[in-house]
Amino acid sequence: VFNVFLTYLRYSTNFQLTVNKCYFSNKPKYMFKNNSASPRKLAGGEEKDNNYGEDNNGKDNNSKKKDSPENNDKPKLDNRWKEILGRSGPNKHAHVIAVEQINRGGIVTAEKINEILAYCNIKITEQELKSLIDTASFTLTNLNQKSITKDVLKDKLGLPNPCGIPLREPWRDSPQGNSKQRIPGIYIFTHTTTGRKYVGSSSQLAFRLNGYINLSHRKSGLLIPLLHKEGLKNFSLQVFPFYHNYIKGSEIALEQYYLLDPSFTLNTIRVANNPSGSNSKSLYMYNRDMSILYFFSTKQVDFIRKLNIHHITFSKHLKNGTFYLDKYLFSSEPVLTAKVKDMSDLDLALMLEKDRVKYNKNKSLNSLSKPVRLTSVDNLENTIVLPSLGKCVEYLHNKGLSASQVTLVKHIDLGKAYKGYLCEYVKENTL
Repeated sequence: VFNVFLTYLRYSTNFQLTVNKCYFSNKPKYMFKNNSASPRKLAGGEEKDNNYGEDNNGKDNNSKKKDSPENNDKPKLDNRWKEILGRSGPNKHAHVIAVEQINRGGIVTAEKINEILAYCNIKITEQELKSLIDTASFTLTNLNQKSITKDVLKDKLGLPNPCGIPLREPWRDSPQGNSKQRIPGIYIFTHTTTGRKYVGSSSQLAFRLNGYINLSHRKSGLLIPLLHKEGLKNFSLQVFPFYHNYIKGSEIALEQYYLLDPSFTLNTIRVANNPSGSNSKSLYMYNRDMSILYFFSTKQVDFIRKLNIHHITFSKHLKNGTFYLDKYLFSSEPVLTAKVKDMSDLDLALMLEKDRVKYNKNKSLNSLSKPVRLTSVDNLENTIVLPSLGKCVEYLHNKGLSASQVTLVKHIDLGKAYKGYLCEYVKENTL
């Protein structure tokens, strides 16, 4: 019947194909409709097919959200995974919070800034925020006159010395203060034609701004390529140096305040100091079949410091997809069906320490002290059983053959012969 229909369809001009919405489903969402059906008039004289966009009940298919396969087949995401993925809860990503604030608008409070900057343990009070906002600034409008610009920056900020002395006390006597001190603060570039703005911060403004004036910073984001393309003449620079009101993290807090202003369209990232969560994947530690999640972090160093895993060991297992301690799997992919294990970092570290002791003991017994059978590939009846890999190496050396335990383990795992001998572990119940 279908072949007859296709033949008729091929030579007929009275058919049209209407696709409303497509799902991977056994429920049909396509309609082959003959043009003979009378169209109905819409407001404004537009004609519409009687059944276009409607199911058998006369309802618009787009209104059937609850019946669509996306909703029926998609498992509900566990609340713990929502927190892990940074969508909700105390681990909610700073970038999610920042974007929500920008979309919502309204006054930016110290509380909101603290919530976003929790990742770097920066806290600020409303009074401190007001003091930072009121920081005196100076503006440079002729940035293309580099010699003048550099003289002003030197006068206001000191020498661009990356090895200068961190500012520990306010500059008391003069704006110049100690030329070797590093002055922190924020800076705002404004495109004079379009009004587009960029805000940045630095613990050593002189050094950072010197890189912009010399166009020596690596090309990235939106601002620096635009500076190279159009030149400094099309920009103004406003600088907020912290001479008297500096506390640790002040420059990051004030930068975050301005980043929540949607007019700063040359900033591609809306969280100050660009934490790792913004552009890197989280890392996860599962059991072997990935049904249990034991630990996760956006930073590899957490696996090293909190769980006492050597960085080479971690990197090797993550790259190769092999099992750590023959029990755990590291991955950069979230498995949303995995059950989240409720363990403190300390309890997990203690559990891993016990697993290491057990694993190393078994490894020594299994790989070094376990009996080994050597079989000649030329004569399968020529077989000898030795008590350990060490004795196996000694046996081959006595025959004038080079060998090591590492080499033999590799060939045993691959099931390949070495120097004319097939080496394999012997099970205890076969001795």
